[in-house]
Amino acid sequence: MKKARVIWSRPGFLVRRLHQIHMAIFLKECAAEQVTPIQWGILTLVSASSGIGHVEIADELGLDRSNVANVVDRLTRRGLLKQTINEKDRRKKAVHIAPAGRKLMKAFEAKARRAQRRLLEVLSDEERHTFMTLLERLVDHNNEFSRAPIRFED
Repeated sequence: MKKARVIWSRPGFLVRRLHQIHMAIFLKECAAEQVTPIQWGILTLVSASSGIGHVEIADELGLDRSNVANVVDRLTRRGLLKQTINEKDRRKKAVHIAPAGRKLMKAFEAKARRAQRRLLEVLSDEERHTFMTLLERLVDHNNEFSRAPIRFED
């Protein structure tokens, strides 16, 4: 099948297609652990910021708040995260990584990195750096148009 030039010249199509490819690579590499990229992002963030709240997770990852609560609850039921009442605001929950979550992350890290390498392996080191710089610039510049914009601290 020949590429339709009209479609392959659209950046939105290519970004969506690259995301589909990334998801397939990630899920293939990481299927045994039954962890999605969103779950991996939440585990990574909570591991680095113990006690973080649902709102902060949503803001940091650019996710819908109700989706975050749902994913955190599922990870908690799996024993990978634990939730406590926030000491400063008892209406909120503080999310912490559980020992099983740390263990999974340690075992999972190499697989997640391998998935990222596979996605970018066609690029040279210099091209990877350029691609990541441009990708970050595009995301930063267009963040406000997202349905769940990432909120950066000033």
